Amino acid sequence: MTVDEYSEWNARELARHPVSRRLMLKAVAAGAGGYALAQFTLATSAFAAGGGTAGTQGVVVSGRHLSFMAMSRYGHLPSNSMAVTAQLVSKTGSLPKGLRAFVDIGTAAGQYGRRVETDIQHLIGQYAIPGGPIGSQFYAKAELTGLHAATRYHYRFRLSDGTVTGDAFFTTAPVREKWNSRSKVLDPFTFTAFADVGTNTFPTDPQYAWGEDPALVKAAGGAWPKAVFDNNYYNPADPVAGLGGTDPTPAVTLTHLMSTQKPRFTLLAGDICYADPSGTGLPADDSGALTTGAAPGKNLYNPYVWDVFLNQIESQAAFTPWMFATGNHDMEPLYGNTEFLGGSANHGYGGHLKRLDLPGTGPKGCPSVYSFIYGNVAVISLDANDLSAEIQTNTGYSGGAQLKWLEATLKEWRTNQHVAETIDFVVAFFHHCAYSTTNNHASDGGVRDALDPLFTKYQVDLVVQGHNHLMERTDPIKNGKATRKAPDGSTINPARDGVTYLTVGSGGRPRYPFRAAPSATAPAAPGTDPFGPQLLPEGQRYRGYQAPGGANTTENNTENVVNSYVWSTEGTTVNASGYPAGTKVPEEIEWSQVRYDDYAFIAVDVVPAKPGGKTTFTIRTIADALPGSGKPFQEIDRLTLRRVAGENGIGCGYGRSALILPNGQPALSTATS
Repeated sequence: MTVDEYSEWNARELARHPVSRRLMLKAVAAGAGGYALAQFTLATSAFAAGGGTAGTQGVVVSGRHLSFMAMSRYGHLPSNSMAVTAQLVSKTGSLPKGLRAFVDIGTAAGQYGRRVETDIQHLIGQYAIPGGPIGSQFYAKAELTGLHAATRYHYRFRLSDGTVTGDAFFTTAPVREKWNSRSKVLDPFTFTAFADVGTNTFPTDPQYAWGEDPALVKAAGGAWPKAVFDNNYYNPADPVAGLGGTDPTPAVTLTHLMSTQKPRFTLLAGDICYADPSGTGLPADDSGALTTGAAPGKNLYNPYVWDVFLNQIESQAAFTPWMFATGNHDMEPLYGNTEFLGGSANHGYGGHLKRLDLPGTGPKGCPSVYSFIYGNVAVISLDANDLSAEIQTNTGYSGGAQLKWLEATLKEWRTNQHVAETIDFVVAFFHHCAYSTTNNHASDGGVRDALDPLFTKYQVDLVVQGHNHLMERTDPIKNGKATRKAPDGSTINPARDGVTYLTVGSGGRPRYPFRAAPSATAPAAPGTDPFGPQLLPEGQRYRGYQAPGGANTTENNTENVVNSYVWSTEGTTVNASGYPAGTKVPEEIEWSQVRYDDYAFIAVDVVPAKPGGKTTFTIRTIADALPGSGKPFQEIDRLTLRRVAGENGIGCGYGRSALILPNGQPALSTATS
């Protein structure tokens, strides 16, 4: 079945046989509610850590997370609203009859002058996993509207039985005024980004629930082997997460390290929690042996991995909006579609609409495609599954609607004078890489061909990618070609130099290597004749790195890479796993500038300026426990983008140019092109 055919089948079966407590107990081997108990114990730990107080009916609130809400189709009206979601969990796996949930909100801790009732949504996946766990999860969702810009608000969840969470807080987005010599300068701010995160905790880890009782461990799924639904299959030789490494739990560590940067929001560019470790969007079936993977045409799936993940990030996401894009491991084809998208196909995203808070400003039927604005930065989330040449399960599902909306949005931001005067920098984030040289996935030609021309035309500044489990930064690119070299510490003018693509699939999932040395299995591009360092496997290049044996003796860490590849739709066929896949085309590239193959995230420091002044956007790559450094984290790369504040519109006759002269001064001449 396709993603949507499977979702429709599952919805029909649920309508015929609704989930009951009796059926849930029957599905648990010991009949003791092992899954529900595991879920509840994990949630109780997070609830207590967040300062919660239990009520009378045995329900706890966990996994709180925030999201910006957009106020317009193209996101050009900054939002003064916030969406907030949390999970409601009980020992029985069901909620007491009549239970209600509220969000109390105010401008100081303990002074909540307003109450907003939440919508409690039940997410069920009873028939998704024959022989596996029933997915029965409850989420309380609220939209907090009518808030003031750039204001801190405190909030808590409260249930009708007296349950109450600890205090949390958030700050609404500031409003960038239109171009005016008297415009107030926005305060500097930072945001963070990574991808391919996953969890370092087993979704039914005995440490959370069952002590030494082997019967309960087995009943709750404790027989699932390590590394199926968690990240813990790190290569023993990995200097960070391997045996004797500096950090055995990088997914957890990076989330907490980001708090040291005090970000205003976080971007996660797909492959969120790996509840679907197979990553191909095929029907879920855990009835076989998990150690051998899913049967052909099927995917492994465990809905309770979401519980682990949402609790893992709560200490950050309850205070800072987390904005999600979808990757190939986020196509989850088990939840019905009618109630999610008004009867339209969901393509595996029905669960996301229950668990997450997606702004919904994109085209109909593309829930993870949206935009928002924070200060002078405009951000756009795209769904690369719709464009991928490599994994084509969902390729083309939008019927071109995503790209049409993308161009309309970028055009609005860069050519509508009233909007363009408030936006200096544009960031896009999505999953599959348009530009990367890793051995496992490299570049996706479907994504590149669709997006590169639009990003060049409308001067996108930064593209954040995932999919490849490492960090890689390109030189600035225009129309598929690097325009200049931009090593660590460089300052570039994106209006002149082009788009920077940065892969941060280094969020915690076990790392990938860069491309192997040219060989029959890793061929160089046709017509190239590798020699010298180019005959070596691809290596690393980042601040402070020293290649084993000296530069270019054991690995190629020069700027000339002859053995990368790009995925093409030519020769597409259904492979042995059961999904349509493209083919690899070797390519010679010159745009790979910085490479690091362990765990890292980026922090972006934005310094706004008065109209006509220099505004900067500095991208810092922060590595987790760099071997040999003796530090918990360390900056390994820095790139600064510089523009003229309030003057970044493009097009014939538009305002002033956004160029900066070679001496670093703004060029304020009227644009004539």
